[in-house]
Amino acid sequence: IAAPEVFIAAAARETRHIRLGTGVRSLPYTHPFMLADSMVQLDHMTRGRAMFGVGPGALPSDAAQMGIDARQSRRMMEEAIDVIIPLLEGKRVSAETDWFTLNDAKLQHASFTRPRMEMAVTSVRSPAGALLAGRYGLGLLSLGGQSDEALAAYAKNWALYEETAAANGQIADRGKFRIAAQM
Repeated sequence: IAAPEVFIAAAARETRHIRLGTGVRSLPYTHPFMLADSMVQLDHMTRGRAMFGVGPGALPSDAAQMGIDARQSRRMMEEAIDVIIPLLEGKRVSAETDWFTLNDAKLQHASFTRPRMEMAVTSVRSPAGALLAGRYGLGLLSLGGQSDEALAAYAKNWALYEETAAANGQIADRGKFRIAAQM
């Protein structure tokens, strides 16, 4: 199955105004440099209409099949975001983790959208996505359902998002808060 970028590129060719999103790219499953590179290409191909959704990966069975400890996926997501954002902003990045290395890395092309394309971090019930989104001023994409418990989790995570955004000099913008629900 092709990455969502392939389908978005095809849709971009047929449309002019519709915003096109990746859904959720599970960051621990792809090298951050390669993902940032493909997203910059998509940003250019859509002339700034692409939206980049990220998360840790929802299914422990997927992680296990790739040899990834699912308990490490949120940490890996954070490590990936820490380098993807500066890469998308045209900066050079050096970083070494237990799963990727970047040596004075810089993408070949600058982003079409400045400073970078629109991004959102998923949040189901865990606060990890809300904390990471708040730290960088990214959008928050809540995927936890429509039950009373889910709605309470959204409210709690939004409060954490606001608090973390303020502590990091970011603006908590309700326009960046999205809830996905079954219809």
